[in-house]
Amino acid sequence: MSEPHGARPLGPWPFAGFSTRRESAVAVPEELFTCVLAEVQDIAELKVLLTVFRLVAAQREVPPGRPRAVSWEQLAQDEALRQGLSILGQDITPNERLDLALQRAVARGTLLHLLVQRGGHAESWYVINTAANRRLLEELEKEPGALLAGTPLAEASAVRREPPGILALYEQNIGLITPLLAEELEEAGQKYPPDWIEEAFREAVALNRRNWRYIRAILERWEREGRGERPSRGTETLDVEDYTRGKYARLYGKRRSGKGAGDETDRS
Repeated sequence: MSEPHGARPLGPWPFAGFSTRRESAVAVPEELFTCVLAEVQDIAELKVLLTVFRLVAAQREVPPGRPRAVSWEQLAQDEALRQGLSILGQDITPNERLDLALQRAVARGTLLHLLVQRGGHAESWYVINTAANRRLLEELEKEPGALLAGTPLAEASAVRREPPGILALYEQNIGLITPLLAEELEEAGQKYPPDWIEEAFREAVALNRRNWRYIRAILERWEREGRGERPSRGTETLDVEDYTRGKYARLYGKRRSGKGAGDETDRS
């Protein structure tokens, strides 16, 4: 088999066998084999997830009880992963394939996406979805401070969890996306706040109404009537102009009218 343009072999082939050295082993949870492996259809998603486990395991200097996170830049620059994504085809670039794989992993719930504010810039970081990491994120969103000392996220002024993107949510919860639908989904992703979209998908799945028409109707109703009181982000140092003065400003701050958020949308 010919190698894709720009690819270099990472080692001798055929494969010479695994090392038995304990110091080179990477621990992964049992659920990766008993739950996730049976569900993942995209090989790029699996390659990215395994790379995150490897990079997290290498952070031995991070104190216990602090987050071990991997940045988008680390993943994009990892030679082994880049080679692994390159051999999957030339239809899109390795970085685009990485983005799609991360979106799918976040939508599946194997990874958590963090938006980190540091030095006036927003950075994308990822942590493995565990109960301990979820508790840490709750604390970090309130006050990063000392919890980030000694970690790759040191000196961040704000950290918050980012919901999965709308295309990945659709793929995970409904099915394949046609080109025409992809355009409509992307427009909705620009129009509505990410947490609205995630909650609308969650509501539709809980009611077993797995179709875009129903989810879109939920979002449109929230836009008309309000989704209820939302906590203000105005005092955060994180850049949230989209939610206060930008494209989402008209959606936030509305008060709920007569109907509750749980009313069935398809009655209208």
